[in-house]
Amino acid sequence: MKVVLLRSVDNLGQAGDAVQVKSGYYRNYLGPRGMALEATPANLRQVESRRKKLEALVAKEKESAERIREAIDGAKLTFHLRAGDRGQVFGSVTSREVAAAIKEEFNIEIERRRIDMRNLKTLGEHHLRVRVYPGIVADITAVVERLAAPGEDVEAKELGEGEEEEVPVFGDAAIYDDDE
Repeated sequence: MKVVLLRSVDNLGQAGDAVQVKSGYYRNYLGPRGMALEATPANLRQVESRRKKLEALVAKEKESAERIREAIDGAKLTFHLRAGDRGQVFGSVTSREVAAAIKEEFNIEIERRRIDMRNLKTLGEHHLRVRVYPGIVADITAVVERLAAPGEDVEAKELGEGEEEEVPVFGDAAIYDDDE
């Protein structure tokens, strides 16, 4: 089935292009989302009359996508999760959480489907690709760090001179570790 794209679609074409697609793809995805029209003579004339508007729209979308890419390219997002001794994370970091972190840090809305990644289930740095626009990709780094457990806080920071170790108090009695 031949269709005319009204918006740019990844791996398919730019707005205004006439492309060949399967009828189910048009019927179930492109048509209902207003991304394409059937390539009938009437629709082709309509798209041709709107071609200048479509070209201006494509240029505006590309410019906006370039600004977004420049803003997030090379960004480092940090996630804190509980993990075992061998670096295996309890849970994972998903594309939804990465999209939320981008929204929080840069105030930029990215669809989670545009983030190329698998769930992050190990500690360390992970390199991710964000498809901002067809042909425009930003690379970001997700750092998964161990979330310190309440008992690990004292071990994690070194006590300076004159500082005393804080003893947790439950009720009226202080709890001391006699094993040390």
